[in-house]
Amino acid sequence: MGDEPYTTQRATSTKTSSTGSRHSTSPHHAAYAMERARMLFGCYRRGDANDPETYVAAISAVLASYEPEIVREVTDPRTGIMTSEKYISFMPNAGELKVYCESIAARRERFNRMASLPPPAPRLPPPPPQQGERAKVFVPDDHPRYAGLVEWSQNAEPKWWHFGRSSDGRSGIWIPHGVWDRDPAFCRSIGSGVANLIGSLAEAAG
Repeated sequence: MGDEPYTTQRATSTKTSSTGSRHSTSPHHAAYAMERARMLFGCYRRGDANDPETYVAAISAVLASYEPEIVREVTDPRTGIMTSEKYISFMPNAGELKVYCESIAARRERFNRMASLPPPAPRLPPPPPQQGERAKVFVPDDHPRYAGLVEWSQNAEPKWWHFGRSSDGRSGIWIPHGVWDRDPAFCRSIGSGVANLIGSLAEAAG
């Protein structure tokens, strides 16, 4: 019986390695690998292989170890190994093709692993601005410019001013340096729209 021809159909076996290679005896997959090996061979000058039939057979054997998606990418004239700078002019041997396929398989596995990760937690919104958090200059309530600054504060954002006391216990208002310096550009940048008002009131106060 050992000399009888093997006539029953072989079962298809598939094994996936850690890098995503596919070991299969599927006739369909083997035929596809052969077809893509011929396409790869056809992308180069025919004289580059000493034995074209042996070359195509070796290349198809390597390709048959990988998933169809990898085989397609590696042999596609638009994205495959022939577009790599190293292999633009010289066709890869079987070993070089295997190394290239493994890199593609590892990249695909990495992308799939990243895609399976849970989405990052949403970033918490910044805390709301605190009253007077940008106010650094204290103006006491008996200062000539105090009344004008109080009027300015009615239209300014809370973070730019607050009423309070100084270290020596005097009451007044805290404001930004730019407002105290009557810097029109600064006043416009904080959206107060009252730079001229501050200047005119300060001049009137002497």
